[in-house]
Amino acid sequence: MGVPQQSAPPASATAESLLPPRGLRIVQAARYAGVSTWFIRQAVWEGRLKARRCGKFVIILRDELDWFLENQPLVEPSSAAWLAQRRNAA
Repeated sequence: MGVPQQSAPPASATAESLLPPRGLRIVQAARYAGVSTWFIRQAVWEGRLKARRCGKFVIILRDELDWFLENQPLVEPSSAAWLAQRRNAA
């Protein structure tokens, strides 16, 4: 008896699976952004991050998430005086 051969998936199914999703669920958006799901949910609830409802799912478009991340405040470099105080306190 030979080993049953599996047929390859259709080319269209393979090509579609290679496309990154345009819309991300909360967990996927949090992983993509490198933050917690709570941070993403709170940003949506407060209206700082646009999201859409698709049935029972909350979907965040990748472009919206990129814009949101790019517009977060920058971390300012620490001043030498502040750093010296931290070192003395430790």
